[in-house]
Amino acid sequence: NPRMTTYEVILKHTERIVFWACNPLVTADVNAATPLHNHAGYFRALKKKGIKTYSVNPLVTDTAAYMNSEWIAPNPGTDCALMAAMMYELEVTGKADHAFLAKYCSGWEEMKKYLLGEEDGVKKTPEWAAEITGVPAQKIRAFAQDLAAHRTMIMFGYGMQRAQYGEQTSWMVVTLAAVLGQIGLPGGGFGTRYQSASAGSPVSNGPIMSGLPGSPKPVRPVLPWKSTKLLPVAAITEVLERPGATVDFDGQKCTYPDIHLVMWGGGNPFCHHPDTFRLERAWKKPDTVIVADYVWSATARHADIVLPACTTFEHNDITNIGAETNDGLVAMKQVIKPQYESRSDYWIGTQLAKRLGIEEAFTEGRTEMQWIEKFYNDCRNNGARKGIVMPEFKDFWEKGYLFFEVEEKDREFVSFKTFREDPKANSLGTESGLIQIYSPKLASYGYDDCKGHPSYFEPIEGSAKATKEYPLAFVSPKSRYRMHSQLDNVNTARRGSVEEREPVWMNPADAQVRGLKNGDVVLVKCRRGACLCGLQVSDRIKSGVVSIQHGAWFEPENTPAGRIDVHGNANTIAIDVITSKIARGNVSSTGNVEVSLWKDEVPPVRIFNQPRRVNAVK
Repeated sequence: NPRMTTYEVILKHTERIVFWACNPLVTADVNAATPLHNHAGYFRALKKKGIKTYSVNPLVTDTAAYMNSEWIAPNPGTDCALMAAMMYELEVTGKADHAFLAKYCSGWEEMKKYLLGEEDGVKKTPEWAAEITGVPAQKIRAFAQDLAAHRTMIMFGYGMQRAQYGEQTSWMVVTLAAVLGQIGLPGGGFGTRYQSASAGSPVSNGPIMSGLPGSPKPVRPVLPWKSTKLLPVAAITEVLERPGATVDFDGQKCTYPDIHLVMWGGGNPFCHHPDTFRLERAWKKPDTVIVADYVWSATARHADIVLPACTTFEHNDITNIGAETNDGLVAMKQVIKPQYESRSDYWIGTQLAKRLGIEEAFTEGRTEMQWIEKFYNDCRNNGARKGIVMPEFKDFWEKGYLFFEVEEKDREFVSFKTFREDPKANSLGTESGLIQIYSPKLASYGYDDCKGHPSYFEPIEGSAKATKEYPLAFVSPKSRYRMHSQLDNVNTARRGSVEEREPVWMNPADAQVRGLKNGDVVLVKCRRGACLCGLQVSDRIKSGVVSIQHGAWFEPENTPAGRIDVHGNANTIAIDVITSKIARGNVSSTGNVEVSLWKDEVPPVRIFNQPRRVNAVK
């Protein structure tokens, strides 16, 4: 992810902002490492200045509503078709920046053949895209021409990536920005992280605090490994179902291991994995499942052994301020003693290492507090090499925080500025060192779900695949009330619930046809399973599309309608296919559903209740 152009620059130079599947006023505040919460001030300034904004999304986000953005609502999974048509329009009207494409990009000629239909016989015209996206051809033309006529910043989020063929969308946005020719200009180009943490704020001059290595070497001989060591996390269900299977993965072959024991900490696959009922079945295959957590998450409830971990209030730690901007450091001091039988993750890891005979190799002779001091002092030494003076650890710990300074030049940072000034001296980390519109490397893989250039592929479910049984397309955006599934068990999440269930958004026209009204408890059903939701009728979502926000805790129950999730977990609906063979990423926003009134007795929501009895093992 490249560093973002600052909002200070955007406020001075940008004339058009496109929020493409991007909702920063929500996601930037619920994301990790976001203690400053400074996006609101920037957006007040953007609104006051009157910069015209667009929102490309099947629903009107909170950001779009606040900014009064012009709404362009493509069918889910069709963003690439929309962008291809915009580039076609710019090319045939002479608005494509050929000088930029020639000097700073590699592969435009191959991409142009795709757009003009010379590759597959299909011209990617606005009329072609209108049939696919549901966006009128004239609106596509006007959108493209307006962006070309003004200094434009395209801010795009991760939502459209979390769909089948999701990698294509990011690649296509970069290509569209290249055709506009504004990459590296003040206030122009694209940004991949404006929806996350403090991105867009100026980056400090402080040193980066590192942590433990992500891939430690084995400290003793291990049994011969009969599979690939690196596995895509989105493949966990398939890994459990098909041990020994070999699949394509980013130009290589990936062989699944035969897993007999799972230990899961710091995550919640029963939140992030699609087709959750399929995962539930696969999860029974390992001999033993161990989960370390501080709440009774759905994953913990599907474990054989649960190791009660501390919350951040029950042990000491240290963290950066601002994942994107490195604003400083915070001493996360212990507030209370570990409650009941809970222990810190480090204590749990140390005790496991001790019983495996590798305690010294694991701890390196350090206590938890000594590791914290080491991380700080390593950062302090790196700062000293840059001429930055940081206090002694004991002084930092006593004060509790440290802010790094922001230099004036960093307030005026322009993404890709140095690349534009000299693309040879400041080459990119791509095959050509330029913006890679066509990749010979990817083309050589011969994959059927990823060409050498960004392309539109029709998803196997979505608006184009509507049937009488499942006529509605499904999307799953972030919730304003939680981070993924974190904090779904606290009172703030209840503010957005309907009859204690996650809401499903539906357009008034779709609700009227089905005889549904706001506040109804409804069954959302797909080919894979079903869940109960509370209906929220709104004209902020496109007709033919429904939305369930991601992260409600999975609560399966046997009901008259079969085994369903009674709380509104969106991933019970999402289809479990890979994004593509390149990344094998997870899918959370691809599916077809039908929504109907729940006529039986409404099951109680019990997922947040504590178990009546726990067998503690000393």
